[in-house]
Amino acid sequence: MKAIMAEVGLAAIALAAVAALNPALAQQDKGTLYAYHTGAAEGGCPPLDWHIIKAPDNKLTGFVASDRTGHMASLKGEWNKNGSFELDLDPQMVPGATGKVTVNGTTRGDYINLTIDGAGTKCDGITLSIPRVVGGMGGN
Repeated sequence: MKAIMAEVGLAAIALAAVAALNPALAQQDKGTLYAYHTGAAEGGCPPLDWHIIKAPDNKLTGFVASDRTGHMASLKGEWNKNGSFELDLDPQMVPGATGKVTVNGTTRGDYINLTIDGAGTKCDGITLSIPRVVGGMGGN
């Protein structure tokens, strides 16, 4: 019995070592995080805090905040096979919005490019680049 327990213990240690030495194996099911604090953009768009997670099933979730997180809107969408996506925002959470607010995006290497539309603010039509965070969510 002691020999079996020792073998099980050694197997567990070996698996833990492999996982620790190979983060890709240890984090296969985690999503990819894109996060950034944008400065004020041309045209008067205020600084925005972005936090977007791409899940392994290509679902996108997250939030965008402005006014030092005084206003925060959740983001939901899906990553298309061609690398484009559309995120929906709750218009009630966007000061000045009068209808549907969307964020259209595309991928470019380690960045996603976002364009806000329908917010009724100075951010409409401005494209922002948000980097992929390496390390925090596996960096996939």
